[in-house]
Amino acid sequence: MTKQIASSTNARLPKDGDLPELVNVAIIGAGPAGIGMGWVLRDLAIPGVKILERKRIGASFYLWPQTTRFITPSFPSNAFGLTDLNAISFDSSPAYALKREHLSGAEYASYLEEAVEVFDLDIVTPIDIKDLQPQANGITLHTNAGTIRARFVIWAAGQFQYPNLAVMPGWEHGVHSSQIRQWTDYPGETILIVGGYESGIDAAIGLANAGKKVKILSRTAPWESDDTDPSVALSPLTAQRLNAALQQKQSIELIGNADIIGIERLGETVKVHSADGRVWTTQSFPILATGFSGSATLIDHWFERDTEGHHILTERDESTIVSGLFRIGPDIRYNSVPLAFIYEFRQRFAIVGQTIAERLGIDTAPLEAYRSRNMFRGGPLCKNPSPAP
Repeated sequence: MTKQIASSTNARLPKDGDLPELVNVAIIGAGPAGIGMGWVLRDLAIPGVKILERKRIGASFYLWPQTTRFITPSFPSNAFGLTDLNAISFDSSPAYALKREHLSGAEYASYLEEAVEVFDLDIVTPIDIKDLQPQANGITLHTNAGTIRARFVIWAAGQFQYPNLAVMPGWEHGVHSSQIRQWTDYPGETILIVGGYESGIDAAIGLANAGKKVKILSRTAPWESDDTDPSVALSPLTAQRLNAALQQKQSIELIGNADIIGIERLGETVKVHSADGRVWTTQSFPILATGFSGSATLIDHWFERDTEGHHILTERDESTIVSGLFRIGPDIRYNSVPLAFIYEFRQRFAIVGQTIAERLGIDTAPLEAYRSRNMFRGGPLCKNPSPAP
């Protein structure tokens, strides 16, 4: 029994002269949040902006299984005043650029790379942020290549590079869904999947298409939910794909109310245990579709937390402890509601940009275009704030 996981690449430190000692704004992460934020700051003509990336532009998207696609469709509708759902700005469109509707991870990463090139965003990579330290006139970033002083830091590093693995005893006998590149190559005939949300269903369909027998073990049953919140129910695309697979009599068994509490390996056999005493047995490593812990866990100590453990932010998405430290991306909450990828959380870029521009004494007039294109949700100076989702 062998695990099938993705290979990793060796990083190199920035070349001499690549590492800035002092910047106005340091954006951590070169995914859609970081690049979209850099785009806003470029429109505001804010000088001294660096995007610091641990691996490569769009790194998380290159980790997707090759058959995985965006659940939100892309449409080249910008000319009609409707921004592409997956675009990082109102004046770009991955659908138009790539002629694709539901993009793969690699395709979306190429869109991000093109955006960086076209708009000449300044990115330093690979560079790993270890910690940050507030100072009297800014924030010092401690990296694997030295220190950087920044007046403002925007934490935009993604959720999807830190798989939730240690979620139960025996987790080491499973493989996280993000670590699999080709479903067709996964060993075994009967595969257990722990977790029944988007990634779990995507894995099940990929494995079933490869001729595997699949059982999905989920604490809840999102495939039965009628909730309109995309963080609770399956997306229409995923539900459609699942229904099609079931109608085609593919071997997918959906098991809800299965609260998995442990995995054990006995020789070549793996047993998966639920809280109610049920046990499922397999000869293959179970797939853990157990989600991710965001990279912001690295800087938890610079944020207050609410009763549910979420970071408390000001109305401008700033830490209540460290002035000048902002957070953006899908794991922040606006009016206590998580912001969906990407069409919702991108509406907060302009709020952060406005705040930084005002503190630097820079004209915020360019943000009027963001307001008119529904890319400016909430904020203290928003003329027409959008309601919470």
